[in-house]
Formats: sequence, C-alpha cells, structure tokens
Amino acid sequence: MTETLRDLVELAVVVDDNFDQNSYVLHRRDTDAALVFDPGLQHPRTLALLEKNNLRCERVLLTHGHPDHVNGVPAVIAAHRCEAAIHPDDRPMLDFATRLPGVPDDLPPIVASLDLSDGEVFRWQDLDVKVMHTPGHTQGSVCFLVGRDLIAGDTLFQRSVGRTDLPGGSWETLMFSIQNTLYALPPETVVYPGHGPRTTIRDEMQYNPFVVHPRYR
Repeated sequence: MTETLRDLVELAVVVDDNFDQNSYVLHRRDTDAALVFDPGLQHPRTLALLEKNNLRCERVLLTHGHPDHVNGVPAVIAAHRCEAAIHPDDRPMLDFATRLPGVPDDLPPIVASLDLSDGEVFRWQDLDVKVMHTPGHTQGSVCFLVGRDLIAGDTLFQRSVGRTDLPGGSWETLMFSIQNTLYALPPETVVYPGHGPRTTIRDEMQYNPFVVHPRYR
C-alpha cells in the first residue's frame, strides 16, 4: 500500500530538564527537511538529533517569546543557516530572553526575522502549516496546526492552561482563545504542548478543569 503523507511525517520531542519545556522537530522520512519548534535550553540535544538523522532545519517556528522557548534559536540558525519566525506582538520579548533563572546571560542576540500572522498557511514539504493566533499566555502566542496535529506552545496543556500572571498575559483572553479557536478544532486533533505530555482536543474539552467545553458541563 502506498504510504500516506501522515505515515511519512515524524514529530520528535526533545525535553529541557530545567523547565520541562518541549522542543519539537518535524520532518519527512523521505527527505532531509525539518522544522524546529521552540528550541530552548535543550538545543544541543536538538542539534544532535538533527545531525544524527542527517536532517536540515529549514525554519525555526516559535509559539511565543518566553526565554525557555527561544534561547536556542541562535544556535539552530547558526548551524543550519535558516530563519526564525514569531508573531510580531512577541518580538519585543526577544530582547529579554536571557532574563530567566538557569538561562545564560551571555547568549547571542535572538533574532526572528520572519513574522507570523493569524490564519497564515504556508506550504512545507506538501504539508499545510497553519498559524493560529491564540493570545492570552502572551499577546503574540500562536499555535501551529499541521494536519491533525497541533503544536500548542503554552496555550493549552494536558489538564491545564498557560499561566497569565506574566507581562502581556490575560486570563480572559486565554479563555477566549481556547474556547473559540482551539475547541473549534476537530476533537481528534492531537495537542503537543510546550510543557508536559500530549493530549487531544476532545480530552481537554471534557476533562480540563480550567476550561471545560459547555457540552460537558
């Protein structure tokens, strides 16, 4: 049987032990092309994974601008001569990306030269990658929808949601983003969060104690 596109695509997770933060590497098994999402302090292991599998990062995609999700950007860009993309509302945060315990303060400047916009769809290796602006955790938080998979950053977790007590956070905005954007996705959508294990939209609609879908109340 001919392989389907989903069969050809693999998503690997590399976890930062300090902040339990997930960086994802998406690639097609029949090419050397890859996308890297949210490279953080674990970026040496992310780069090692790319090298081991002879993969070439074509673009770095950032769900938001918090330090634990972006401080590996310079290393990936330098190694693969690619560009990084972020929502413009979070671009100012990159100037303060080393101000977090455990993050070296001598990192090179973090540069994301490409803008992401809500509803934007770009074609990558016969896949559509859709940008979904989901503010609340930060003003420029986004999720990436790739087929039936969602790279959710810190918007939605398994049985939890992103914190909103940091600058730019808003509880009301986060609830709106989850209820009206993420919960509008097919229930079988697999959610890959910025921290912790994967989940599904169906499970969070039913069991997430912070934002249960009205049909399950």
